[in-house]
Amino acid sequence: MRTSFSQRLGLLLISALFLVSCSKNTTGFGDEDTDAQARGLGAFSRFGGQEAGESYTSKAPHNQVYLFKFDNSAFAAKYRPSLEAQAEYLNSHPRARILLAGHTDERGSREYNVALGERRANSVRSLLRSAGVSAQQIRVVSYGKERPAADGHDEDAHRQNRRVELIYEATR
Repeated sequence: MRTSFSQRLGLLLISALFLVSCSKNTTGFGDEDTDAQARGLGAFSRFGGQEAGESYTSKAPHNQVYLFKFDNSAFAAKYRPSLEAQAEYLNSHPRARILLAGHTDERGSREYNVALGERRANSVRSLLRSAGVSAQQIRVVSYGKERPAADGHDEDAHRQNRRVELIYEATR
């Protein structure tokens, strides 16, 4: 009995779908995993009720974006549950590593903004450290105004650019 091209293609597609549905989860974040991998975390996502530019959740591990007020490095209280969840994950996965990247809006000198971005990132670092996260798990960098999240010169763009990005990095 001869099979047509469309029948063979259909069997091939069904076989491929079966293999994909039976494959093991390889994201590296199972309960038994003590070696965090950054695979699958992807870009930042907005969650319900958040302002433009924010991306925070109490899910961990998950990349976060925390916004700051103008010329300020104080961490907003609304982000605490998110940061606590990340700290809990980092404490239970000692090989996991994060990058805290501080950013500012375009106003101010380059030097001032690099220092402000660093103060912002260090304020998040300090809270994580007080929650027991190892210093070896945290890397801090400040980009100042050099890597804006939003183009534009209005208050909305400025607000989105005043941020710290918490990014999970792969361990080797």
